[in-house]
Order: sequence, then C-alpha cells, then structure tokens
Amino acid sequence: LTDLPGELLELILCCDVLGAADIGRVSCTCRRLREACQPRGKVWRERFRLRWPSLLKYYSHTDGVSWLEEYKARHNAGLEAQRIVSSFSKRFFSEHVPCDGFSDIETLGCPSHFFEDELMCILNMEGR
Repeated sequence: LTDLPGELLELILCCDVLGAADIGRVSCTCRRLREACQPRGKVWRERFRLRWPSLLKYYSHTDGVSWLEEYKARHNAGLEAQRIVSSFSKRFFSEHVPCDGFSDIETLGCPSHFFEDELMCILNMEGR
C-alpha cells in the first residue's frame, strides 16, 4: 500500500467497505498511511459523509474542519442520544413530565443537529 500513489491510496481508503475502525487501524501502521488518513483530509471527510450524509449541509467547503473530530463527536452524540431515549419510558411513564425532564438533552455539549440526526435515525429504524 505504501508504494501506491497518494491519489490511489486515498481512493482505496475512501472505499465504502472500510469502516472507521479500519481507517483507524490503517493509520496506526506507518507514517505514510497516517498521513493519508489525516484528520482534516479526504478520507475522514468521506467516512463522515458515508455515515451521516445529511449532516454535510452544516459545513462549508472552505472550513478547516477536523473530520476525525467531527466523526468522533457525532458518534458520541449518537451513543448519548440512544442512552437518553432508552431512559424515556422509565422516566416519563406517568402523564406528568417534570420541568427538568429534558435537561440532560440540553447539556449534551454537542451541536444540536447531531442529536436531531440521531433521533431521526432512531425513528427510521426498521422494527421501531
């Protein structure tokens, strides 16, 4: 892999068969592959786009975005949203919803569109 031209290496690493964990593992093997998988580069942007295509509208092409950090933040927001939603039935089984019932959502510390996107994913899951 390390002998391939950079453009071809990027195309391989952007393949939709590879997951984020695969990219992380590849980037740990040597300096050449770590540079190909740089956080602000095309590979992590493509990972983000493949996983959450509807979120790209919130970004400008001129922004110096760390796609690796955005990927991590969106992934963590999704895990937190799933945890919060799974606790709803226990907390809100009665008809009275306390005033501070949604305070954990308000203090997530991530962009609100990450949480909204995860809620839409949950609603659109098969079998729900």
